[in-house]
Parts: sequence; C-alpha cells; structure tokens
Amino acid sequence: MSDVDDVVLEPEEDGDEATQSQRMKKLRDERDQARKEAQENLTGWQRTKADYVNLSKRMREAGESAAQAGTAAFAKSIVPVFDSLEAALQAAESAPESVQKGIEQVIGQLERALKEHGVERYTPSEGDEFDPSLHEPMQTLATSAQEEDNTVAGVFQSGYTLGRTVIRPARVSVKKFNN
Repeated sequence: MSDVDDVVLEPEEDGDEATQSQRMKKLRDERDQARKEAQENLTGWQRTKADYVNLSKRMREAGESAAQAGTAAFAKSIVPVFDSLEAALQAAESAPESVQKGIEQVIGQLERALKEHGVERYTPSEGDEFDPSLHEPMQTLATSAQEEDNTVAGVFQSGYTLGRTVIRPARVSVKKFNN
C-alpha cells in the first residue's frame, strides 16, 4: 500500500486549515491502526493454521500408532495358536491325509488374515547369519568350521513382525565356532 493520501477533504465552510489538518492526521492514524490490526489478524490466522496442520499430523500419527499397537497386541495373542497348529500338524503325521490338509488350511487362513493387517511370518534358513534383533537363541551348537560361526543351525519356531516391529523373534539354534 502506498502512503500517498487518496483522500481529499473538501474544506468546510466554517472550518479552518488547522482543523482540516487535524482531521487528516486523525484519518491517517486510523488508517495506520487498521493496517496494524489487519497485519496482526493475518499473523494470528497464519499461526493458527500452522497449529491446526501440526495438530492434524500429530493426531493422524497417534491414530496410526494406536492402530499398530492394537494389531501388535492381537498378533501376540494369536502367535501361540500358530505354534499349537504346527505342533498338531507334526503330531498328525500318522493321521489321515485329510486331517493334515485341514490343519494346513487353517494355518494358511490364519497366516493370510494376519498378513492383511501387516503381520508377516518369517522362518530363517539353516546357515543364515544369526541376528539378535530377529532371532532368539534357544540352543548353542559347537562347530569346528569358522565360517559357520554365529549362523542358524535350526529353527524351533517361526518369528513374526509388524512392519519393523518384531512381534516375536524366531526361536533358533545357533552354531558357535570352537577351536
């Protein structure tokens, strides 16, 4: 905005030039005050908008975090069901093939249902490097081959993850090098 006055005061019939100058000063002061208030309002609005955007982001993240925590808690309660079904499948080796197939189907359905919610089942292979963030050592086996040191020797139970969160580490036996 320009500071050039675009207001022209017509002289009053009974007013003198000093009164007009005072009126002009008063109008300028009012204009300056209005500009100052407008700038304060704009600044306040911008601050409020930024606060709203930040709050929305925090609320969305909190909701996602709560949903993931709920899924993780549910998955932790379901993991023992997988273990029981796998044990039942091993025990059913002498049972009719239809029983074995039924158990395998239930395991598959349960695995797909959890996968839809981001829960992944993983089973390390023999020879994989032992990773303490993904594997829980249940047994240590001696090895005379140095290249086998700190590798997975066998798997007792699969592990489960939700994104980067480990629901349960895979339970494994680990090879340790002995001279």
